[in-house]
Amino acid sequence: MLEMNTENEFVLEELKERLVDLGYEDSIVLENPDYASAVVGVDSNGRVIYDFNLMVDHLVKKDGISSEEAIEFIEYNTIRALPYAGEKCPIIMYPMENFA
Repeated sequence: MLEMNTENEFVLEELKERLVDLGYEDSIVLENPDYASAVVGVDSNGRVIYDFNLMVDHLVKKDGISSEEAIEFIEYNTIRALPYAGEKCPIIMYPMENFA
């Protein structure tokens, strides 16, 4: 189990250590912002999986911005950068209710 800080968010360094423990030392994690509280798993290829809605919540809570601003930030600054991260790039999962 990953340790949590006082805000009940996963500590980025603990996440990285856990990935190494699982044999995924070459996994790419998002670091600025870290979205550590939005990590929901890792796939069999070592790609870290983030929940989009939790990413939004992370920015709202941590940076005090609106949900709309958080979505715009993630879409512009995070999702657009993923293709440049290579084969181990993180996966952003969109819950099915986003498609309804």
